[in-house]
Amino acid sequence: MVTKFNLYAGFIIALIVVAALAYFAGSSMAPTKTITVTETITGAPATKTITVTITQTAGAKTPARTATPPKPAKGPTKVIEVSNAVVVVAPKDAELPKVEAKGKKLVIVRYEVDLAKTKPIGESHAFVDINPAFYRDICADALIVAARKTADPTIREALYEAIYKISNDEAPILWLGQYKLVRVYWSWLHGRYYHPTLAERYDLLWEDSNASKVPIGVRDYVNDHRTYVMVTIGWPDTFDPAADYETFGWAIWHNIGDTLVTYWKDETREVVPDLAVAWVYDKDATTWYFVIRGGVKAYDPWHDKTYDISAIDVLFSIWRIARLKLDPSWMITEFVDVNASKVLSEEEFEKILASGELVAEYKGKKVHPKSLDELLKLFGYSGETAGVVMLKLYFPYTPILSILADPFTSVIPMKYLFDNVPELKGKYEEALKASNYGKNPAAWAKYFGVGENEPTHLYLHKYPVGTGPYYVAEYKQDSYIVLKYNPYYWNATLWRQKPYGVDGKPVHETVIYLINNDPVSRIELLKKGVGDTAVIPLDRLKDVEGYKYPDTEFRVVVERGTLQPTIVFIVLNAAKEPFNNKLVRKALMYAIPFEQIRDVVYAGMLERLYGVIPAGFPGHNDEIVERYTFNLAKAKALIKQSGIDPTKYT
Repeated sequence: MVTKFNLYAGFIIALIVVAALAYFAGSSMAPTKTITVTETITGAPATKTITVTITQTAGAKTPARTATPPKPAKGPTKVIEVSNAVVVVAPKDAELPKVEAKGKKLVIVRYEVDLAKTKPIGESHAFVDINPAFYRDICADALIVAARKTADPTIREALYEAIYKISNDEAPILWLGQYKLVRVYWSWLHGRYYHPTLAERYDLLWEDSNASKVPIGVRDYVNDHRTYVMVTIGWPDTFDPAADYETFGWAIWHNIGDTLVTYWKDETREVVPDLAVAWVYDKDATTWYFVIRGGVKAYDPWHDKTYDISAIDVLFSIWRIARLKLDPSWMITEFVDVNASKVLSEEEFEKILASGELVAEYKGKKVHPKSLDELLKLFGYSGETAGVVMLKLYFPYTPILSILADPFTSVIPMKYLFDNVPELKGKYEEALKASNYGKNPAAWAKYFGVGENEPTHLYLHKYPVGTGPYYVAEYKQDSYIVLKYNPYYWNATLWRQKPYGVDGKPVHETVIYLINNDPVSRIELLKKGVGDTAVIPLDRLKDVEGYKYPDTEFRVVVERGTLQPTIVFIVLNAAKEPFNNKLVRKALMYAIPFEQIRDVVYAGMLERLYGVIPAGFPGHNDEIVERYTFNLAKAKALIKQSGIDPTKYT
């Protein structure tokens, strides 16, 4: 029985898994020509055929065969047994092997590589690589693409388990472990929570009113209960959200910006409204409509002025990410056709809704609204609106809402750039008219360029502007960053509620990142109460844990245990001898003294990992993979089996 499945399920955390796969495959993936899932999806322009067929087997020996006459294979075929399925990956026209499905679901993934668009491996390594592994596995590539297209969570999990199993067996890089979360802070700080991709919102944290009151050594700033000070390391790559692809910058933008949707605190399964107050999608889940919140203002602290935010600003911000082609752009360009997206008025959207064919899902309810009022009622919103953004996807992609919650999609006012970037001054109305007020966003390409030297990027890199609860008030490179609460924040009513606010302001009126790259100094700053939190080396946690602040009952808390979606691994050049031999790589996996590394280097704060997918995410299953242990005899046997001469290498 061939099972077809709809492509609009709200599976949120798959994006994180795809991100984790970047090093394993990433942009080194071999392009495919079309992408179809049970012949229901039209692929992106650069594509030709991955077909996923799901067959439920009745017995233990049901071979899966294609209706197309077999042709010579143009690529490898793999059969991968996972927990609840047998996954077969094969070229489009290849004859499939006989498969004993053992009563499990049989999942068949067909692929065809577009050789004309496949770069040499040395030119196409993953975007996150510093020293890339130069490894390519066509079957893994096909599985990753198929998993992106599949709405059925059980099928997606089977595909990700197959990817995890390949990454374990091939060991293209040497998997070590997954970080455990460690946080150090004073007990006067309350409300802390953890989300795997989003930082804490600092206006959702609060302190005891009798917390320490200590000058921090920057201007006249004092760390008291109305000021949140983090003693930390590093520096954000940029203040331009469309270019930022690291945790420091994302933490800042999660506090100074707003996205279409977001997650409330530690929620990971369902997004909630942010700048979008409601959303719907069509029956194919390739066209999404977002109703934009009215009355939102962006605050420009550099010139002390505000900008009203509309649907045009939202679409422009997403379009600009794709246009710049900087680090985060792939998360838009892989899925969203920004030039086919557009802005609609509420009246135009009402006509589309009237058909009753659009689908809205929120908090367990699924409806086909026929009016804007009906849609807004589902989301519990009754305020003003500022237009509608229509996003056109290349194919149904279920985690699209998760992408739109990431801080790099924070909305910036388009007019702010035209007011301040010299190359754009005086051209705002011209650009609006050229795009027919957002109905033809491709016209904006005349005004905005590509790359790190693009004028608007260079400007936002220094002068960020957003709509969030805070704004960047001042900073000194590699020394400090000061955020102050945004007096124009659209959701300031939150600050009239305990415990988040006092007199309509957040408890934390000021937030300061105090940069200090000396671990000994950070320990002392924490003990003195200069910092409410601090980054402390793992091997020095014992020096601060339980430390009591003088003449109080406040103590330093060391919070441990939660696994983070961060993988630790050793990179090899899998394209060169001897590491192009899988048996050599597996031998090295057995030669790694993991327990010693975990205890000595990471102070026990590392969980063993055997493949590319972190624990806690779909596809991670240690029951189906080889569990490498420290075994030198096994390592030597594998080296011998590999046929290499170890004396030739140093």
